[in-house]
Amino acid sequence: MATSIAFRISRAGAPGWLSAPYRLLIRTSLFLALAAGFSIGLYLVVGFALGVPMAASTPALIQVHGQVQALGFVALFIMAVGVQLFPRFHSNRLEQPAQVSLGGLLLALGIVLRLVGQPLLPPAPLRPAIVVGSGVLELVGVLLAVQAFAKVVRGGVQPAPGGWRALLPATMATSLLLALLLNLYACLQLADGPLVVPFAQDEALTHLQLWGFASSMVLAVSGRIYPRFLLLRPTRDGLLKIALSMWAVGSLGLPIVWLTAAEVPLLRAVAALVQLLGAALFVVGLRLYEPPVRQSGMPHVTTPTRRWARAAYALLLAACAADFGAALAEASGVPISVTQLSAARHLLAQGFLMTVIIYMAARILPGYSGYMMHKPRLLAGLVWTVLVGAVLRGGAELTGGYAPGWGGVVALGGTLGVAAFVVFAVGLWRTTSQAPGS
Repeated sequence: MATSIAFRISRAGAPGWLSAPYRLLIRTSLFLALAAGFSIGLYLVVGFALGVPMAASTPALIQVHGQVQALGFVALFIMAVGVQLFPRFHSNRLEQPAQVSLGGLLLALGIVLRLVGQPLLPPAPLRPAIVVGSGVLELVGVLLAVQAFAKVVRGGVQPAPGGWRALLPATMATSLLLALLLNLYACLQLADGPLVVPFAQDEALTHLQLWGFASSMVLAVSGRIYPRFLLLRPTRDGLLKIALSMWAVGSLGLPIVWLTAAEVPLLRAVAALVQLLGAALFVVGLRLYEPPVRQSGMPHVTTPTRRWARAAYALLLAACAADFGAALAEASGVPISVTQLSAARHLLAQGFLMTVIIYMAARILPGYSGYMMHKPRLLAGLVWTVLVGAVLRGGAELTGGYAPGWGGVVALGGTLGVAAFVVFAVGLWRTTSQAPGS
């Protein structure tokens, strides 16, 4: 289906606005994040903290919130940034920008359908068609964009990565494909009447999306950009080879365990430990925490960015450790709440992914990077607000959840993250029109 659509686009041509995917997809991802992802998340976290009576559809809203953030914001944002980075990395132009735009819009439409359809209380007459259409559109949309990007990679001057260097691209591609197929299966299940996807299946899906795909993408960009940009010492390739192998095993192993042996927490603990060790070896191999090889000629840019990268990767390690700790505690007979399980996800999503998105956007995205170059205090404030919020939220979820006293800390951490993102989104939205080819 995706190939057929792509052929029709190339034959028929495309409207001019489809030929500028960067601006279109950045703004679409920001709109979905603000209008649905972060707004639903804030409603949920504050409502739980204050003990406000919630709607009957709240369990569905929790899952929809996760899907909007993972696919509607993060995946769509990565797609938009890929329009800028893939041609630059591979010294090859994006020949089918309209195909990327269409793919992104289909993905966004699928997210909107999921947002509308899943919270409908069964037996709403249109609910089955809406949720199934959601899964199909998300799958087709991503495949269209991936096909266009694959042509950039295949036709590039530099050869595609091989050997151990292909581990991260393989992890990303496998995780993304499995996530889309599992998401489609989940939509078919929802069409049969359940309000929510089974818990273990939803955990597997979220892990594929946030850890296997999105975090692997950040690791890949870090390995490509950080050594020169942050003036790191020469990487330890032997360690990176082991690290990426372990990361791949953990990224794919944990979802498999959730799907096939969710009742055996010891297996989850083993898979989570492998992923934790992979992340730890990655930062050691990248030499992120070692002194730089020399003083930067632009210390006002390099020094704070290096500091933020170290803080973000510390929260990646904390998220991996929280995942491992929860599984190990459960294997030892200690009861673990759903809120404690979600702590690792929020440490990763807010503390790692959102932090990296903000400071890397301020350094490499056209338009926004020039805008933020003149606002270093604003940038620092945004990054540290997100980091502090993630620590407060993740730490409180692990320690006390929504128990009296702790719920307010969880809500404060989430609110700080939302506030920082709103400021970031407004600035990025305003400056995308300044980007070349936007």
